[in-house]
Amino acid sequence: MFRKSKRRLARWFFWRPIVPFVVEFLVLAPLVLADTPSDSVGGVVFLLPWLLVLFGLINLPFVAAAFRAFHLDRATRRNHALEHATIHYLEADGGRQLSGRAARDGFRVCGRSSVREIRTAFEQVRRVVHDGGPLPYISRRCGSNVVSSLGLALLLLLSVALVSLVVQPPLAVRASALAGVVVFFVAMRHGIGNWIQGRFFMTLDFADVSLRDVREVQAGPMERRPVHFVSTIVRAKAPDAV
Repeated sequence: MFRKSKRRLARWFFWRPIVPFVVEFLVLAPLVLADTPSDSVGGVVFLLPWLLVLFGLINLPFVAAAFRAFHLDRATRRNHALEHATIHYLEADGGRQLSGRAARDGFRVCGRSSVREIRTAFEQVRRVVHDGGPLPYISRRCGSNVVSSLGLALLLLLSVALVSLVVQPPLAVRASALAGVVVFFVAMRHGIGNWIQGRFFMTLDFADVSLRDVREVQAGPMERRPVHFVSTIVRAKAPDAV
């Protein structure tokens, strides 16, 4: 029971990037808004080991996913797009939220769904791909968007803190920059995350797709039950057609 509670807490924290952003903001804002930021360096140096641990824990998913993105093979990226599109059609009735994870030979669908429903949703995806229609493959809830938001928050806040320490602009400028970071993060995190998701985590270079099998599998520690694995057959486009 305690282990389940810890998993729920971790999922709640990391799947809401605004929460880690607020934590980092509260840690760095006093440094940025100090009367003389350079006078606060001593306190920062004293707390540096703890700050490194805190920021490391908060941004661990970002670092891990960034590393994974550079090593994500094209087969997995294709199935990532198929996973998103299949879940899009499964959620079309608006009565549930599902999640998933792509692999080289297919993808997982986690949450309340049946084999029949998954087969029906994938058939819709197959028809769209066959007809050359627009595939609904970008999702704001994708884990790549979460880690992109974490990275964006860290980059923006550390940039303002570093400029405040080195350049030491007037307090009004530092406060305005901090407010601008908040506005930019809230307004742009989804747009930037969607671009990164489509550019680095998936690809649409398939000519045709079909379903090999759908079966229920063992759920992982962070997955909602039931979990189904969707085994796919993907025929990639010829290189000159991509």
